[in-house]
Formats: sequence, structure tokens, C-alpha cells
Amino acid sequence: MPTIDVFKIIEEISSCLEKGFVERVKIIVKEIDPAVLVDVLNQIDDELRLKILPYVDLLRLGSYITRLKDEVIKEIELYKGIDELVELVNWLPVDEAVDLLQKMNPKTASSILKMISAKRKEELLNLMKYLPESVGGVMTTRIPVFTVGMKVNDVLNEYVRRNMIGYYDRHNYIYIVNTEHKLIGCIEVKTLLTLPRNRNIEEYVVKPIAKLHPNIDREEAARLAVKYDLLEIPVVDENDRLLGIITMDDLLDIAVYELTEDLLKIGGFFETVRTSYMGASIKSLVVRRVPPILFLYIMNAITGSIVASFIGVIERIAILASFLTMLADNSGNIGSQASSIIIRSLALGDVKPRDLFRVLSKETVITIFMASILLPIGFTISFSITYFIYNRLDTSLIVGLAVASALFVSMLTADLIGAVLPIILARLKLDPAAVSAPLITTIGDIITALIYFLTASLLIKIYGF
Repeated sequence: MPTIDVFKIIEEISSCLEKGFVERVKIIVKEIDPAVLVDVLNQIDDELRLKILPYVDLLRLGSYITRLKDEVIKEIELYKGIDELVELVNWLPVDEAVDLLQKMNPKTASSILKMISAKRKEELLNLMKYLPESVGGVMTTRIPVFTVGMKVNDVLNEYVRRNMIGYYDRHNYIYIVNTEHKLIGCIEVKTLLTLPRNRNIEEYVVKPIAKLHPNIDREEAARLAVKYDLLEIPVVDENDRLLGIITMDDLLDIAVYELTEDLLKIGGFFETVRTSYMGASIKSLVVRRVPPILFLYIMNAITGSIVASFIGVIERIAILASFLTMLADNSGNIGSQASSIIIRSLALGDVKPRDLFRVLSKETVITIFMASILLPIGFTISFSITYFIYNRLDTSLIVGLAVASALFVSMLTADLIGAVLPIILARLKLDPAAVSAPLITTIGDIITALIYFLTASLLIKIYGF
């Protein structure tokens, strides 16, 4: 299947607007797939977007509208009539309507809520009381729920009737509750069609593999779905009363968003790219990119000052400086590797915050074994190169021992920092992915330079250089 080039569509729209071919623009906007149109609106220049917004049918965008950037939704508020927005909110599934309202200006959202039916308003407000990042903020409440004691035939007839009039949002199961609305179990829709019609529905219910409370982080829902291969997860209150479900499309959106966010945080630049690059202004990109770069610049300046303080050592054996890059890169790689492994294990639930000391001891042993392989190699390389240049055994020995010592200490330190910091942050209820690889690498550089030149200084004194 050929891919669609969004930028070519944007170029065509831009060209048509420049030439005054407005009708052609209307046709393009009307005919392209809604998902592609969302990408176009997100990536097109602000000035061009404002020109094509009047031609965009919001109902045609449908559920894809929640994927628009916040600033685009704000523009839609300004350039679309309130009646069109009300119609859209009425048409969207409840959870997606809530997502849209929460991205709008509070005054606009309030005006929309005043213009919809009391029942619809109640549905929306029930979800809006939850945080957007929580399970309650993404669950849907328009699901098939039936009470124990009903016959399969009655359940099936009522289910078909309601489904035909669009009463339900997307779902895979029907849910059975008792008279207090406590969740008893669920039945897959395709299974419902094969059940004996004269039996009670509760005879065939299956206990759900997992249940969630509305106030927990939505990332937990995605984690459970991946772990148990779930199509949807029921949401219950503290008394086990059914509130709603999280569907597969929501679970996928959550998983992709959280994974992307974590990967960007690991790289140390989540704040820099959290919005569209093409849609962001030069000023906003500069403001976002300067702070982390400035922080790392200051940290690297510490490394530079350490090297400068040992200038006398370098003047005596100049080749010492040539091995610093190798040592620093090695410690950075070890630290980044350890942090990536532990962050992944935390995300999958394989490692818990309480496992701090187990991880500490395990990583220490792992690093010692790795060092036993790398140290002889590092010593041999540095010793051989130095001997080839200076043709002096004592000088070569000093450099070789300094490299080996710094290699061992920097490996151990970087590995433990990379492994332990994510766990400490998790115990503090902070995001472990906030431990960025550049920060770990920079800390490793500082420690490596310090140990390397201290060892070299000590050996120079011992050998009387």
C-alpha cells in the first residue's frame, strides 16, 4: 500500500492558495482521509492553516480530532461556530468528547456544556472530574451492562436494539453486574450469540483478568493490557461498582504516548520535542533547547576544570590526554546501558523500587566481570601505544595502570549510577525515565577524569618523575 506524503499535500494546498484556486483547496480538504487531514493541520504553517480551517468538516474528522495539537484546537474554537462544536461533542464517544473539552478554553467548554442535553452533560462531567493522565480520564462509560437474573434471550434482544441506535461506544464484551451495580463478570460479544437463550446470563460470565480503579495512572492500564493481551479493561470504584472500561484503541494510544515520552526522556530532550517541530516557533524551540544544553555545558565545564588542574601531569606525560576520550566514552556507554535496562525492567514490572539493594549487588558483580574482560585490553592498548611512542617501560607502565584503574572505577561508578538512580526516582514516586542518558554520561565523565589523573599523579610520584 503506497504511503501518503503529507508534505506534498501541504505543498499542493499552499500552491493552490497562492494561485487563488480556492475551490481546489476545498476539494483537497474534503477528499483526503480524516487521519491524513489531522496530520496536515498539525504540520502546515499557522497562516495557511487559518485559511483552510473554514473548509474543514469537524464531524468528518471524528475521533481523529483529539490527535490535533492543543494550539490547533484553540484555533478551531476561534474559527468555528459554537453550534458546530456542540454537534461534534454530542457525536463523539464520551471519553473522546472529554479529551476534546479538556483541551479547549474553559469558557468555551463551559458554553458547550450548557448547550447539550442534561444526560450527555452528566456523562461528560462524570469523566471530567478525573485527571487526564488517570484511568478515569480515558475510560468510556457507554458500554453494555446487564443485571444478574436476566435471560440470555432478553440480554441479546436488548443488546441488539441499543447497539443499532448507537447507544454503545466501541467494545468487545458485555458486562454483568448485581443489583448494587458491582461487577460480577463479562462475556465476549461473539460468545453471547452462541449461548442457550433460555438460561440466566450469569451462568456464563467470566471473571475479568484485571480491574482498574479510576484514579491510578493510565500507564498502568497499558502495562496490564500488554502483559495479559487484553482487548479492554473494566474500571471499578473502591466498592467494586462498574464505572466504565478502557478500550483497545485507548490502550494503544496510551502505550505509544508513554513509550515515546519515556524514550525522549531517556534521551534527555522530552521538553524539546513534546510538540510538533514544524508547528513550533523558533523562539519556543530555542527556549526549550537552551536549558538542558546549558546545564550539560556547565557540567562539562567541571570536567574541563578537572583536566586543567592536572595540566602539570599532562605536561610530564602528554599521551595521558589521548586516552581520556576513550575512558569517558566507555563510562558513558556503560551508564546509559544500565539505565536503559533498569528503566525497561521498571516499566515491565520486572524490577520493583524495593529491589534497590538486589539490583545494586547484581550490577556490582556484573561490572566486575565486565571489567575483568576490558581491563587487560585497556591496559595492553595504552601500554603498547605509550611504549611505541616513548620507548620507556616506566612511562608505559604509568599510563597503562592509570588507564586500567580509571577504567575500573569509572565502569563501576557509571553502571551503579545508571542502574540505581531510576530505582531511587521510582521510590520517590518520580518518573524513572527522567534520568537522562546525557546526565549520566556527564557524571561519568567527571568521575573518570578525576580518577584517571589522580591515579596518574600518584604513580608519577611513586616512580619519581
